[in-house]
Amino acid sequence: MRPFDPNSVLPEFAAEHASSAAEERELAALLAELSQVSASDVQASELAQGRARLLAAVAQSSERFAPFFAKLTQFFDLSVEALREVFARAERESEWQPGPLPWVSLFHLNGGPAVAGLDTGFVRLKKGMPFPHHRHRGMERVLILEGGYHDHEQRFYGPGDSHDMTEGSEHSLQMIADQDVLLAVILSGEIEVVGAP
Repeated sequence: MRPFDPNSVLPEFAAEHASSAAEERELAALLAELSQVSASDVQASELAQGRARLLAAVAQSSERFAPFFAKLTQFFDLSVEALREVFARAERESEWQPGPLPWVSLFHLNGGPAVAGLDTGFVRLKKGMPFPHHRHRGMERVLILEGGYHDHEQRFYGPGDSHDMTEGSEHSLQMIADQDVLLAVILSGEIEVVGAP
């Protein structure tokens, strides 16, 4: 087996996960420093504790969506700073509204000029739950941020995937069982449920 060469992947990883040149340089330096730490320098329990703290911090931070910022700035026609403000607002449960089904929650936001007049925001769906057969009365664009779902033809859509539904299209969705689903959504018309859950 060939040894891991951090110099071959760290700059690319830093570029994909940083939102500015300064952040990219800082992340690359930290990753290079971490790659030089050998297992004999750190006890396994310390590694496990550090990993748990890092994962917990990332999971609770709105920055966990930073890898999607390039797509989201175009999707909602917002700046990165505006997106950060939106995600900070979305962390407050009081900002969410009940959706059309008990396991669906809605978060509305004002997008930029390119999506003016359209319904824009996030949709949160409970893991393992269905979204029944429905018809789109207008266009709907979705970008999956967390979790995923299968459509009625068993196509899977997961984090980073886009799913565009045209006016008049019909389908049903099944959320994956292991994680709640978070979608960025742009909607130009109503959704009509034509089948019972």
